Amino acid sequence: MRLIALLLSFSLSLSIFARDLTTEQKLNDFNELTAMIKGGYGPLEYKKNNYGIDIEKLITKYTKLATETKNNSEFYYLIVRFVAEFNDSHFGARLPTDHRGTLGFKTDYVDNKVLIESIDRKILSKEDFAFEKGDEVISLDGVPVLKVMNQLLPNMGQGTPLTSLRKAGTLVSTRFGSLVPVIDGKTKVTIRKGTSDFTETVELEWNLSGTPLDEFVPTANKNRFPLLTKTNFDEISIIRDESFENSFRCSGSTRTKIPEDATIIMEKPFVAYYHPTEKGNIGYLRLPHYSPKETNPQLNAYELRFSQYEYAVSILEANTVGLIIDQDHNCGGSVSYLHKILSLFATEDYAPVQFELLANKQSYIDFKSWSSEAYKYTLDYVESQKVIELVKNTWMNTTDFLTVKTSLSGKKLMQPNQTNYTKPIIVLIDENSGSGGDAFPAMMQGIGRAKLLGTQTMGAGGHVIKLPPLSSSQISVRMTKSLFYHPNAVAIENNGASPDINYRPTRDDFTYEYRGYQKFYLNELSKLIK
Repeated sequence: MRLIALLLSFSLSLSIFARDLTTEQKLNDFNELTAMIKGGYGPLEYKKNNYGIDIEKLITKYTKLATETKNNSEFYYLIVRFVAEFNDSHFGARLPTDHRGTLGFKTDYVDNKVLIESIDRKILSKEDFAFEKGDEVISLDGVPVLKVMNQLLPNMGQGTPLTSLRKAGTLVSTRFGSLVPVIDGKTKVTIRKGTSDFTETVELEWNLSGTPLDEFVPTANKNRFPLLTKTNFDEISIIRDESFENSFRCSGSTRTKIPEDATIIMEKPFVAYYHPTEKGNIGYLRLPHYSPKETNPQLNAYELRFSQYEYAVSILEANTVGLIIDQDHNCGGSVSYLHKILSLFATEDYAPVQFELLANKQSYIDFKSWSSEAYKYTLDYVESQKVIELVKNTWMNTTDFLTVKTSLSGKKLMQPNQTNYTKPIIVLIDENSGSGGDAFPAMMQGIGRAKLLGTQTMGAGGHVIKLPPLSSSQISVRMTKSLFYHPNAVAIENNGASPDINYRPTRDDFTYEYRGYQKFYLNELSKLIK
C-alpha cells in the first residue's frame, strides 16, 4: 500500500510538472511582466530614445507569439527572449530550475573560434577524449559551431554584442535550463587538434543534472537546433573579441603567469605582487569584484578586504614606479565599497558615481527602507535623506521618469584615502567586466588616474532589484532601476568603459598563460613612466 501511495504521489507530481499553462495564464504572466517594465524599468525611455527599443511594439509582437506557443517550454523561453530584447546585462528573466546539461567540457570564444577551456576528467577520460585546452570545437551534429552560438544569442540580452557573443560561446557545451533549453541524448562533436589540419569526430552523451520540470521537452536528434534561423549570424560573425575563462569570472586569482622574479605580497584572497623591469619595479593588483565575502560570520568581509587592499597598496606605493590593476572579468558589487577601493588610487577629491534614479512610489519606499534609523545622528544618514527626498519630490511633483543625477549616498565629493597609490596606472578591462566592473575603470579614467587597456566593458549601467516571480510560470525577473554615468556624462548602459589602448588576447595568450598580453601591457605602462 505504501508503494502504491508513493507511485501515485510520483505520478501526481509528474502531472503537475507537465500541466500546460492555458493561453489565459500565459497572457496574464506576460501582461504582469510588461506592467512591471512600464512602471519600474529605469532605462525604459533611454532604450527607446537611444536604441529604438519600443515597449509597445515589443508587446504587440510578443503577445501574438505567446498565444502561438504550443507548450510551457516554448512560452518560458519566449519570456526569456522578450526580456533579452532590451539588451541589458542587468535585466534578465530566469526559469525556476536547476536543470542543466553538459558534454563534459567547457568552452570559450577566442579569435572568432570556440576553444576547449577545461575538461571534466570524471566524465571524459583521456582514453575516450584525447583533447586538451586550446583545441577547437568545429561543429555539433554537423552544425558549424558559430551557428550553434547564433541559436543561443536571442536568449543572451547582454549590454554589448561582444558580451553576448562571449556568453553564447560558454554555452556551446554547457546548457543551463534557467536560460536556454537543455539538450538530451547524444551529440557528435567535431574537434580540431590545436592549429593543425587534424580533426576528429566523437559522439558524446549530454550529462543531465538537476530537476527537469515542465520546461524540458526531450529533443529529437533531427530537431537538435530549432532556433537556428531566428537571427542573422552574418551580421555578427565578423565581431572579434578576446577569451573568457569560466573559472576566472569573479576570481581573485590571476590567469597571467606571475614572473619568476616577482616579490609576492599576497596570493589569497587576491593576487598582488611586484617585479623588476628596465624602468623599475612594476606592480600587479587583481580586482575581481566589489562584493567580498567571508565564511566566518564574525568577520566583516568589507572591512577586512579593504584593509587587505590598503595593505597591498601601501607596499606597492613604496616599492614600484607603476601599477597594473587587473579588472578583467570583474562582476561588480557594492557602490560604496567600490568608492572605498577607488579612494586608494585617487590623488584629489572627486565626484562619486552619478545616478539617475527611478522616480516612483516603490523607488521611494525602497530607498527609505534602506536608510537605517540606527545611524540617524550621523552625516551619512543626513546625506542619504537628501536622496530619499529627491526621489519623493520628483515622483510627486513632476512627470519625470527619472531624477536628476545624484550619488547614491547623497555626497557631493569623495576624498582620497590616507594610504593611496600615486604612480602611473593601467587598468585592464574586457567585455565581461560589468556593473561595478564598468564603473571603476570609467571613474579611474574620468578622474585622470589611469589609462584603460583591453576592450569595451559590458555596459551594465544601473542598480538592480529582484522582483517577485510571475504568477503562473514562476519565472524570476531582476530589473534595472536606474542609470549611472561615466564622469564624462555618457551613460554606462550599453556603452561601458572604453579602452584608451585596444588589445584583444589571442589564442596563444589563452594557451600560454597570457604572456603576450603581459608583455604588451607592461610595454604600454613603461611609456607612462617618466
